[in-house]
Amino acid sequence: MSSTASMYIGLLGVAFFWGTSWAASKIGLRELIPLHLAVLRFVLASTIFFCLVKILYKNYYIDKKDKIRIWFLGLLGVVLYFFVQYTGLNMTTTVNSSIIMATSPIFTMFLSTKIFHHEELTYNSVFGALIAFFGVFLVFTGGKNISIGGSTLAGDLLLLLNSVIWAIFTVLGKNVVDKYDPFVVIAHAYIYGTITLLPIAFTPAFINDLKTASISTWGAALYLAIFCSVYSYYMWYKGIKIIGAPKTSMFNYLNPVVAVTIGILFLKESGNIYTLIGGILVFIGVYAASAKKGIFGNRELKRSSLLNSRR
Repeated sequence: MSSTASMYIGLLGVAFFWGTSWAASKIGLRELIPLHLAVLRFVLASTIFFCLVKILYKNYYIDKKDKIRIWFLGLLGVVLYFFVQYTGLNMTTTVNSSIIMATSPIFTMFLSTKIFHHEELTYNSVFGALIAFFGVFLVFTGGKNISIGGSTLAGDLLLLLNSVIWAIFTVLGKNVVDKYDPFVVIAHAYIYGTITLLPIAFTPAFINDLKTASISTWGAALYLAIFCSVYSYYMWYKGIKIIGAPKTSMFNYLNPVVAVTIGILFLKESGNIYTLIGGILVFIGVYAASAKKGIFGNRELKRSSLLNSRR
């Protein structure tokens, strides 16, 4: 199996674990507030990252200037991302948040191809992103209209900012993982991010919640730490290194499909024909953007080619 094929399988695992994180979070949130569950997840994941780095990468060296860049990645992908997300979620609806957060792959594609010029923008990636986004729209709206703005405007804008933050975290990681092992990069970023967050979140209330937390809560936090943080964040950055940021970001569209499927199958949540159609469109979109030769082959959206065609 080629490294690209195994990478796609690994990213499907990421989509599965991030999709099931909603169910795991519901278990943890029975006893912990969102901030405390997130901090517990970060501390557990950082501890695991630290131990693995010490065992597997004992003498691995990172330049001091790059450590500052990696700290900034941790600030983006851990501290700001989750803080803005949790704040925004409390100020808007579930449908709005799901739709708005699905814009992250589009921002990633734009930043990677037009701002940082890491790779070229292709017809396949644009077509796939639009189809997958429409699929997510159908999954969460059920074919009905949505209302963005008004009383939820502040929350909607925060979640839009959250999508941009994740896109920047994804794209800026490209240069660093091209220089260092992706696992070392994300391990240090996660640890730095957690250390930055602890002075704010490590409060007496947090300690008291941990003392009274049940086994199921600790189990949910451990699941989030091992599979949704250590495994998924590593695979995310490994994907950026091997197949690029735009293609990697497309797998974000699968997360809500997995979450809705888990909800329907195990949590007795409702679904309809739009859920099915939307899910199919998401898979078509991800495939179209990821395939070597899709509907449009490998043609790139270049301004120069358009100019030449007019001459």
